[in-house]
Formats: sequence, structure tokens, C-alpha cells
Amino acid sequence: MNSSTAPISIWLYDEAMESRRYRQLVSRLKLRHLRLVEAVAEAGGVSAAAEVLKITQPAVSKGLREVEEIIGMPLFERGPQGLSLTATGQIVLARGKVIQSELRQVSDEIEALSTGISGIMSIGTALVSRPKLIPRALNLMRERTSAAAVRLIDGTEETLLDWLREGTLDLMVGRLPPTDRDDEFVREVLCNVPIVVVAGKHHPLAARADVSYLDLAKVDWIFPPPRSFVHAAIMQVFVQNGLPRPKQYVECLSYLTVRSLLTENAMVAALPQSVTERDEETGAIVRLPVALPHVSLPVGIIMRADRSITPSLKLLVECLRMAAY
Repeated sequence: MNSSTAPISIWLYDEAMESRRYRQLVSRLKLRHLRLVEAVAEAGGVSAAAEVLKITQPAVSKGLREVEEIIGMPLFERGPQGLSLTATGQIVLARGKVIQSELRQVSDEIEALSTGISGIMSIGTALVSRPKLIPRALNLMRERTSAAAVRLIDGTEETLLDWLREGTLDLMVGRLPPTDRDDEFVREVLCNVPIVVVAGKHHPLAARADVSYLDLAKVDWIFPPPRSFVHAAIMQVFVQNGLPRPKQYVECLSYLTVRSLLTENAMVAALPQSVTERDEETGAIVRLPVALPHVSLPVGIIMRADRSITPSLKLLVECLRMAAY
């Protein structure tokens, strides 16, 4: 076989391997079908989805029949609480969100080119990364280029991971999840942030030269939710030292609220050092003289393994690495 016929043989082989369902998807599935599935899934019913999409209920029903015919399997099943996704429907919804996200990325990049910007990046930022790491990285990036735009989106680690999985985010900067989870992600450790115990400047423990774990067991606390790393780590400190867990505590994720509670109440909290440093410098809160051995947060970059890396995103990653040191 000469070289001129080789490409034809490869093309015929690929076409023969295509499944009937794949050809159906390519030729018949439209973006409106994906938006329809998402609307029905979020609304929990046809009539509610029709209101969201501002179309008639028969139009929604017809669209659902079309997409289920194209897929060849039911996407929803009816239950006491309305319509719920089947296993196939969950796949279509998840992949549909990624497809729509990729198209938004195409739109953003074309718009960026038309305005002289090389790309718009959506970056998820968790609390531990916001005070110093992100500002330093953006300053470094501005020194190297003026042709890039960054969209910062705040959230909890779990929420940001969901948005990253859906394609809403290009990357996330925050606490790295355990390596045995979320195999679809790639991770890179940037630094380890110590956890410190802080209180308001008028707290009885604030003037002490030494604070013990027993002292901490007797005071009121502010904790993040039970599933968080910090909550579990602090509780483990009490257990390992044979002490009762604090009985009086408030659960809160917002640092602004935690800060207000510390300054206005006799409470303590365990927080990332990167978050508390600025308020410690101004005297708004005080770091208590107690060590928390082996309690630190691995902070780094998380990206989808299948995400393409644009030049702007590559530059931002390099700046994040430099900012961490």
C-alpha cells in the first residue's frame, strides 16, 4: 500500500467503528436538548422546567421524548417527589454541563481575542488561598503580561470540586483532597499551611503565657462543619490527650462571621495561619500559645485531568508556584 492510500484506510476504519448511538448523537442531539435535560433535572418536573425555560409544557414534553429517542434510553423516572434522573440521565446531565461549559470557554476566548486579551480563566479559590497566595500570584502575573483576565470564584472545597468537575472552573486553588478520591483530577502541592488557635484580644486566654489542651477543652469554640479536616483534626487532639470534646461550640464557614464572633464573644477557633495573620498584625485577634502538632493543610492546585491548558493558564500556574515560596 502506498502512502497516498493510507489515510483513506484509516478513515474507513474509524467510521466503521462508530456506534449507531454515537452517530445518532452527532447528527441529531442539539444544545437545546442538553439545556432541557438540565432544566427538568433542576426543576424536578416538566411544568416547572417550562416556566424556567419560558416555553410551553407540551414543548418540554416533546423535547424530552426527542432526546430520549436519540439516546435510546429513558433519562427520567417518575417518583413521589416528581421526576428524577435515571443512571443514564445522570451521565447525560453531567456530560452535558461539561459540553456547555466548553462552549462558554470558546465564547470567552473569542471575546478575549477581540478585546486584545489572551484568555479569560475561571479560578476557584478556597478560604485558605485567598489572603496571600492568590494576590501574590496575580501580582506576579501582571508583571509578566497585561493580556489575560482572571475570574475568581469563591466557595467551599466541595462546591469548587463540583464546579471543577462540571467544567465551570479551569482550576481550583485550595486544600488538596485525599489522593484516593476524585481520580479525574490532577493535583500539585504548593505549600502546607499550619493551623493555629486564635481568640479575641479580650478573651481570658489571650493574656496567658501558656495555654494547655485542658484549657481549650473548657472554653467555647467556633468550628467548621463536622466533615471538614480542621474539625476532625481538633477533635482528635482532645481524644488523643484523654480530654472531653468541647460541648459549647458554634459551626460556621464564613471567616467574616468567625472574626466577628471572636472579637465580640469569649470564643476560640482553629484557622489556617494564612487566614489569621493580617488580623493578628492589627491586633483584632490573638494567636494563643498552644501547639497543634501534625495539624496543617496541604494547599495546592487542582485541575481536571482532561482539561486542556492554555498559555494563560500555564502562566498562572507558574505564578502560583512562585507565590507559594
